[in-house]
Amino acid sequence: MEQRKASPWEETALFAGSGRIVLYDPKTSSIDVCGYTKVRQFESEWKNTNPLMDASTYLTQLALTIFVVHLCLFILKFARVPRFLAELLSAFILGVNGIQKEDWFARYLVPNNDTQPVEMMASIGLTFYMFVVGLEMNLANLRSIEKKVMWNVGLGIVGSLVGGRALYLLILKKNKQIQPEPLGFLFIGVALSATSFPDLARILADLKILHTDVGRMALSSAFLNDLIIWVFIVATTISTHKGYGKISIISSIIFVLACWYVVRPILSWKIPNIKSSAITYTDSHVFSILTGVFLFGFIADACGMHSMVGGFVFGLSIPKGELVNRMSQKLEPFVTGILLPPFFFTVGLRMNTRLIPLDMWYFMLFAVLASSIKLLVTFIVTMFYGMSIREGFTTGVLMNTKGILGIIVLSLGLETKALHLGMVVLMTMVYVAMGFIVKLIPYLIYSPKNHMKEAYFQRTIESVGECDEFRVLVCIHATHNIAGLTNVLAYSNSTSESPISVLAAHLVELVGRATAMLIVHGRQASMSRAESNPTGKPVDVDQVITALEEFEYKGLVQSVQTWTLVSPYDTMHEDVNNLAEDKFANLILIPFNKSSSTLEEANMPRSKGTSIRKLTQNILKTAPCSVGMLLDRGMGLLRSRATYDGEDNERTPRQGLQVAMFFCGGPDSREALAYAYRMAGSSDVQLTVVRFVPGDEAKDMMIEEFTEFHEEERIDDHFVKEFKHRIQLDSSIVYIEKTVNSGHEIIGEIGDLFDEFQLCIVGRGEKVIAPFERGFTEWVEAEELGGLADALSTSRFAESASILVIQKYKE
Repeated sequence: MEQRKASPWEETALFAGSGRIVLYDPKTSSIDVCGYTKVRQFESEWKNTNPLMDASTYLTQLALTIFVVHLCLFILKFARVPRFLAELLSAFILGVNGIQKEDWFARYLVPNNDTQPVEMMASIGLTFYMFVVGLEMNLANLRSIEKKVMWNVGLGIVGSLVGGRALYLLILKKNKQIQPEPLGFLFIGVALSATSFPDLARILADLKILHTDVGRMALSSAFLNDLIIWVFIVATTISTHKGYGKISIISSIIFVLACWYVVRPILSWKIPNIKSSAITYTDSHVFSILTGVFLFGFIADACGMHSMVGGFVFGLSIPKGELVNRMSQKLEPFVTGILLPPFFFTVGLRMNTRLIPLDMWYFMLFAVLASSIKLLVTFIVTMFYGMSIREGFTTGVLMNTKGILGIIVLSLGLETKALHLGMVVLMTMVYVAMGFIVKLIPYLIYSPKNHMKEAYFQRTIESVGECDEFRVLVCIHATHNIAGLTNVLAYSNSTSESPISVLAAHLVELVGRATAMLIVHGRQASMSRAESNPTGKPVDVDQVITALEEFEYKGLVQSVQTWTLVSPYDTMHEDVNNLAEDKFANLILIPFNKSSSTLEEANMPRSKGTSIRKLTQNILKTAPCSVGMLLDRGMGLLRSRATYDGEDNERTPRQGLQVAMFFCGGPDSREALAYAYRMAGSSDVQLTVVRFVPGDEAKDMMIEEFTEFHEEERIDDHFVKEFKHRIQLDSSIVYIEKTVNSGHEIIGEIGDLFDEFQLCIVGRGEKVIAPFERGFTEWVEAEELGGLADALSTSRFAESASILVIQKYKE
């Protein structure tokens, strides 16, 4: 008998160990496994296998997989790598190149005949994971997809397909034993173009750049890119059913259309009915939805698709709101912690690097270079649309974020025999290489924690010239904050020479998964507000956005851009600061609730009030520009230009605003005076400026601080002198100087001068004159406001006056 020499691929694919032999045919991509099994003889011939043996083996595999995954996560916690990389590395550890090299592990923990239970649970875990992904994705966002996103996704996919084609041809040229497949390059190209939407969202959230132009560009592109790849997966899956292709196609189309046009309207009708009848969502509602995941997975599988497609489509069909939020809370830890690890265990079973010949390892370099095509395409598109080099490069790197979707594409290519097993292992190694850079590089070159905006010079109100745009970031916690804040802006004198651009951020506490932290609302946002709200409170969000849109419609400011910022209160200040820096804000304007009665009126629990107050303190400490805090005690009730309607002008004329500015010295007072002067430019504002200068007694008390006081006094004198020069011919502004020696005298003077002022503007108190500051300490209840503002907030004569506290940016 003639002995045939085995090819290099077969030699590496043929190995024995732990009582098993694996035979791999490179031409047909088929695998034959020969091994032994333990059989126990029972009384009946029908009971020759103990089902508990499979259960115990599966539980052992599950426990081992969860342990290894969490061990990798712990080790790589500080390496700034995405979670997916840790999970993929755990697959290699659990695979034939890891612990399965040991005979004991291979023989008793992962025997060949006991992989079916873990594969079944992997399929269930994948179905539920894709269901959660579907819950997070909102197809209504397709209406607001920008043209640059479409170009980025389209050219990125085309470029990846070209790179995949070139890589596939190089592999075929080098290895003649591999049988070429017409669609082989297509799977490699799609795997290269895949961008994981959930993993990218986590990276952007961790880096605090989700709200930036880079974050929005990358996340929108990943959203559209994933939907296109899902179409490819569905089409490829149903086309592989030879003899039933037409039936699979027709049934799959009917299934998807039924989910969207039948199931979704029914759920949209049923879920609001539950809420309108004052019945809260219970666990039974959640369990009913989870049962639907199994049902839709079964139907999708019966139609010729994978069950995960059914879970994904069902997740997309559920209207976004409180129920989605509850399910995300319950499912996310369980799916990622229990159901998904078996999937990575099955990935590790086929990750045998010995199936890659030595002369194929250098193709990994070509695969990485092929992936850089997408980076290059994204860089060109972003540069064309005006983004900086750093932003373009960062976006390109982020677009190479890989995840489970890419592994699914590779597995599908292997199942359809379009890809060689060695190619799949090679591409998985490429995913590992990319995983080390997709989070680290953006952190080093773009993260706001490490890099400040190069051209961000105008960080204060003083720095805004008479012909410069005044950019204000307004933070809103609830609807009762809107009226007072918009009235302040309406009186802030937006002109054609120096227009006001409002950046409005509705701050919402994060509940559930941290993937959609910031929602950008455009002019058509009202079409899908309830669907795009991840907080489960669509009414509140709708009211906030509607009020801001009406404010913009009245033309009192140049523009209003609206966001819903969803984040934990502990780190929300970072998101606010990053948003302010990304938009070059000159001022962050936030509401301040001092009394518990205000919280009760807004239906806020005291615990939330404490969290909001802590947020305010963090913003004051870390803000990238000046900060204004409004203590609203009637400002929102004024009939200002923000609420003025010309039709009833004769019956209810617009109110003027009586403003008092109390100047106690220091950079905060100078910044407050700059804002007061801007407001005085409005014809509806009457401004009274009162400067308190230290008397002889106060100067004698400042011998130790004389040098610093003298320097600040010199700056204050110059600033006030320039201010007095500008208002010489302006009868709407009154300037008064009062000599005082302590904070007690300041409060007394203000009480004597106070004459129906509706708004008081004061500095927070940085470098205020020492005797003045010591006199205010007796009144301090809310240190965020500063001594003078806190004293005014507790005084009787100013109990109906709103207080605007200004803190200048600290370099």
